[in-house]
Amino acid sequence: MLEPLEWVHPREREHKAVYRAYMFGPFRVFRGDDALGQRSQRREKAQLLLKWFLLNPGQPRSIDELIDLAFPAAAPDKAASSFHVAMHCLRRMLEPDLRPGEESSYIRRSSNNFYRFEADDEWWTDTAEVDRLFDQGRQSDSRGDAQRACFYYGQVVGHMNRRLLEDDSPEQHWLTPYRRRYQALQREALLRLVQIHGERGQIDESLEYAHQMLIDDPYNELAVITIVEADLAHGRLAHARHWISTFLDSLTRDLGIAPSHDLLTLKARVRQDLPHPPRAEAQRHLATTSSRAG
Repeated sequence: MLEPLEWVHPREREHKAVYRAYMFGPFRVFRGDDALGQRSQRREKAQLLLKWFLLNPGQPRSIDELIDLAFPAAAPDKAASSFHVAMHCLRRMLEPDLRPGEESSYIRRSSNNFYRFEADDEWWTDTAEVDRLFDQGRQSDSRGDAQRACFYYGQVVGHMNRRLLEDDSPEQHWLTPYRRRYQALQREALLRLVQIHGERGQIDESLEYAHQMLIDDPYNELAVITIVEADLAHGRLAHARHWISTFLDSLTRDLGIAPSHDLLTLKARVRQDLPHPPRAEAQRHLATTSSRAG
């Protein structure tokens, strides 16, 4: 997929949209400057359906599947009635001027009782934006455009500083695959930011993203190696010893994992106060650990 000929800054797409939905952190939807969906039992079910629609734009689902999503414990007759009430509430919430019997511009119902959500150019969601930005980052990465790749990957990480729909309870099992998917995108974006900035000699930037990696994955080998290598480069031997010894102890104590050859080699260098290796050698070292970073 090629980038559009006319480059548009990501924030411009967000600001131009009529509807804006934020899925990372608390769920929020705006039409213009107005927040939609004040809390009530009926609106909570409408919002639940909207969350599913926004995460699956254009994908049809049967009425039975949507009822199971929103009303899993209700009796069949009551569940069907409650579903139609929630759908009516959702249509009115999104389009308050919709006349009785008028079809929604966004929620489509087929003759065989399948529903789908059509998010046109009036809609902006942070989840769709993350998908777009990650794709653009990967395209730039494959072309060797490191500066633009870092911009897009950095935007991905910036959107995902909070968990997907963090206010939804852990019992919402339908969310699990979506959370795992976006967590994987975040990890890959952070990985490439650490690697690219390291290759360009931008130590501060590489360290920033290495520390972010450790927040999500405290056993990330690449992140710790990046931090220790930076300490060695700046002569902070005591700090380097602390990091490598603490990390190796946690691997053994918490995960029962034996240290890799790369980690043991780094530990030996730290203990012997060996100088920081040449940059090319250091980058080869980071490359060998990238497959274990996730």
